[in-house]
Amino acid sequence: MTLRATSLEWAIDFLQLHSDGDLFPKILEVEAISADKSAFVSQLTGVDLSTFQPGSCRRFIVPKDDISYRQATQLDPQDSIILSALVYEYGSLIESRRLTNDKIFSYRFQPTLEDGLYGSKTAWNQFWTRAGLLAKRSGHVLYCDIADFYNQVYHHTVENQLFAAGLPNQAVKWLISLLESTTAGVSRGVPVGPHPIHLIAEATLIPVDNSLQAAGLNFIRYADDILIFCESLQEGKSALATVATVLDKQQRLMLQRHKTKFYDPSEFQKLCLQMIEDRPINSDEKTLLALIKKYTGGDPYKTISYAQITPDDWASISDASICNVINDYIQQESIDYIRLRWFYRRLAQIGHPGAIEISLDNLDALGPCFANICFYLASIQSITPDIWKSIGGRLLEFIRKPEIQSSEYFRLLILSLFTRNEYINHFAQLHGAFQQSDAIVRREIILAAKVNKAFDWARELKESFPTMDPWQQRAYLFTIAGLPRDEKKYFIARQSFIRPFDKALAKWVKGS
Repeated sequence: MTLRATSLEWAIDFLQLHSDGDLFPKILEVEAISADKSAFVSQLTGVDLSTFQPGSCRRFIVPKDDISYRQATQLDPQDSIILSALVYEYGSLIESRRLTNDKIFSYRFQPTLEDGLYGSKTAWNQFWTRAGLLAKRSGHVLYCDIADFYNQVYHHTVENQLFAAGLPNQAVKWLISLLESTTAGVSRGVPVGPHPIHLIAEATLIPVDNSLQAAGLNFIRYADDILIFCESLQEGKSALATVATVLDKQQRLMLQRHKTKFYDPSEFQKLCLQMIEDRPINSDEKTLLALIKKYTGGDPYKTISYAQITPDDWASISDASICNVINDYIQQESIDYIRLRWFYRRLAQIGHPGAIEISLDNLDALGPCFANICFYLASIQSITPDIWKSIGGRLLEFIRKPEIQSSEYFRLLILSLFTRNEYINHFAQLHGAFQQSDAIVRREIILAAKVNKAFDWARELKESFPTMDPWQQRAYLFTIAGLPRDEKKYFIARQSFIRPFDKALAKWVKGS
């Protein structure tokens, strides 16, 4: 079984536009593959998929709120491309087996390059809006949450559902080998992070959805959240027993005790309002969100350049108003990190600098929003190089804190900013920390050398190349594109590359 060239090309463009997930910085080396797609695609087309064994992924502990964490995975970039191509090529087979989109709201497969793999960007709000309407006609509502769903998915269930959807044998086998490579051979769990995995996880819930419908339950679902609408509390208790039985018999899944709950309609209506994302905390946020919606058309993923916003509209967004919004969130007795992360994502759509100071001043309190703050900082437009350098200095001070030093994920996010913006600079300090740093930090310093044109320093790492891990090696190849042509050609000629991604990257380096 082989993948179509068009699927692979789409997957490369998809990763270049949307990254490989929402939790990690974009893999910069994909730029090189995107610049000459044929160099990579030609190595895969016509070759059996089983030839391409999964590479090494990276796993990080990522905060969800101030006390809970989840494990997130960033796949080898070649694996990300193949996985995206597989889901793009065969996702419609999975989608066709799912219940209707007024019943199942999460990750409906509708791929476009502009929007990504999934259709509605407002599905979460649609889910809770629909829930509110159904609750008005119910006596009680049962809210069920599947415990630790992604980590509990059986690979055997994935295999069965993909075969049932009609995916080719080799495609399924490759996907299972990829999953096993991320779980150290344990046959349970799918990685949190990669965009295409959402549809794979949804496929495993098809039997659950079908069983709940066959049992006559009036339910809707978004990912691992199941809402059941009942006439009475007694009916709700019976429904709870049915859900627990179905989850256990289908996949040995369990419900999360502290989130599974019965609601009366009025109480549930309040929950629906809390869950809908577009609910500003104050008038400043309401005004700002209205302006962002004016330019994005309500698309929560669309990025707007400074040039697209009129001078009057840009001037109407004050630093003080943005600070008021963030302050109101921070001063809550229990900070709503979900809503605050959502606000940072909206700010990143327009790249307004108004949240820089308050965010840097309160990083200790904003840990669960740290990834969103870093993505926001990367989006900022219209500030001067000296302000950028000041931001870089403050970030380097922050990275020295013990709680940041103990988090590989936080260090990755901070240092990734230095790989994308020449004005942040401070490369001398990064250079000085290189020898004492771990592999994750070293990769980011190597990438920072490229944007800071520290090619002569990169030359000094040539002898270390064979001992670098694959993630560092790819970063080094990407960086030495700035060396003289004959020098990098000679260096690359002395190396042995096996994986198509690495071969295509080396080809781009030689020709750049």
